[in-house]
Amino acid sequence: MADPQPPTLPTAQLATGYEKRMPMIGLGTFTGTRLTQKAQPGDMKANVLKWIKAGGRMLDCAQNYLNEAEIGEAVKEAIEGGLVTRDEMWISSKLNNPYHRKEHVRQALEKTLLDLQVDYVDLYLMHWPTAFVHVPFEEEDLHKPGLSMEYEPDQCTKVTGVKWSELDGTWPPPHLDMKVTIHETWAAMVECQKAGLVKNIGVCNTQVQLLHELLCGTDVRPAVVQHESHPYCQQWGLLKYCKMNKIQFQAYSPLGYGEFVGKDEIKVLHHPVLHKIATKHGLKADPGGVAAVCLQWCTQRGVATMPMTLHESEMKSNLQTGALLTLDDEDMAEIRKLDKSYHYLRPEQWYGLPYWD
Repeated sequence: MADPQPPTLPTAQLATGYEKRMPMIGLGTFTGTRLTQKAQPGDMKANVLKWIKAGGRMLDCAQNYLNEAEIGEAVKEAIEGGLVTRDEMWISSKLNNPYHRKEHVRQALEKTLLDLQVDYVDLYLMHWPTAFVHVPFEEEDLHKPGLSMEYEPDQCTKVTGVKWSELDGTWPPPHLDMKVTIHETWAAMVECQKAGLVKNIGVCNTQVQLLHELLCGTDVRPAVVQHESHPYCQQWGLLKYCKMNKIQFQAYSPLGYGEFVGKDEIKVLHHPVLHKIATKHGLKADPGGVAAVCLQWCTQRGVATMPMTLHESEMKSNLQTGALLTLDDEDMAEIRKLDKSYHYLRPEQWYGLPYWD
């Protein structure tokens, strides 16, 4: 049996008019890419099943995570086993960088649907507003779920023959496709929405200026903008712009750590102000208590999020967001003072572009 989604869990109604409400707490599924993967085969399938059984219904997937086939196995098993219906699930995925040309967008989405074993996704996001050179799928992968080990779309090494660690500073780096605009990619995503393959479309990692440029060239606004956001990177300007344009903001890395945090970097969960707020509300001054504060802070700002965890106890705690505590004005003001516009995700180190400048 699976627990139902907690009735106290906040949900968001997208401005698109989509009848299904998006859970504001989901499960992240990133465990690395082809050259950095840490998870073992079967780990993500088991994790998604734990999440569904705990009452979780929102999954944040991406083709570049290379695990959508395992997620699809879990979703299929859960539906066929009567744990959940497809309509109860909110499944998001993302368009990978090598498929931004208009002729490649739909094929990439259809591969995601094949891997996830669903007819549609509830949300399809442009993962990064940057086109890479086209990396063809292995022929065998187009006809069955899963991706061959020979397939490497993150650094495009099979096409360029160069790893990011080997780049010499020459502009442009060989993995960038300089002939594709965000407008071409977006228009192709709109066509996928019209075809019924995806219910809502959105973008990730776009700052206000580029998001505004996108809106100036389309009649279809993004339903969701996903970006790094946590108490050290609060994104108030981007959040304001999203609210003005009726776009749902969704935060990744809401706890300010993950695969990209350095050994000696400042860590959100260690901050004494957040410890103080946790104890004020009867929670422990430990990572679990501070995580509850951070997730509540997200949803009280109107921000959805999807923390990654492999632990069932943390999943259950995350799903209690909205029930464990309510932050008062003093708490919100104290957390606002922690903002440093600090990014743990630094794509300049890999994409060759200083995104946040």
